[in-house]
Amino acid sequence: MEAQRDFLLQVIEALERASVVYAVTGSWASTTYGLPRTTHDLDVVLAISVEQAAELAAAFPAPFYADPEWMQRAAAEQTFFNVIDPASGLKVDFWPAKADEFSQAQFKRRRQQDLFGRRVWMLAPEDVILSKLLWYQSSPSETQLRDCVGIWKTRRATLDQAYLLEWARRLNIEDLLTRVMAA
Repeated sequence: MEAQRDFLLQVIEALERASVVYAVTGSWASTTYGLPRTTHDLDVVLAISVEQAAELAAAFPAPFYADPEWMQRAAAEQTFFNVIDPASGLKVDFWPAKADEFSQAQFKRRRQQDLFGRRVWMLAPEDVILSKLLWYQSSPSETQLRDCVGIWKTRRATLDQAYLLEWARRLNIEDLLTRVMAA
């Protein structure tokens, strides 16, 4: 757990030094908002330029796997890239924020959360649920559903249910959200 914490904090510090606007998502976000579970991956949505990608790559020298050319090309093309710590086997997947309406809405709704005594930008819990349901729709995994149920059960009283229902309808995942809400 210490290695994961240290890697996460190193990633956040590198993003902030490079002035990259980001939001933690995936299992770290679902664990923060819901029920804890083990993971070796960190998922981060970001808005990044080619220049920022070069600076970010420089923040992870060998033995890290952080290919500057791939990262810069990915930033230019707005595609996925990652950084891997071969010593621990930990990995961060970076997902450039898409231009579609939902992606932009969820990125604008990001919020700061306390994580390991540090303020970290994270997608809102409603958007973590919706994102995980979209992942489940394209690649079914009970882990994704469990993460959503954990957030639902832990945060139900404070979730923006109208937002959840509206976006579930628009994203055509109402049936999945209904399953989560009934669990």
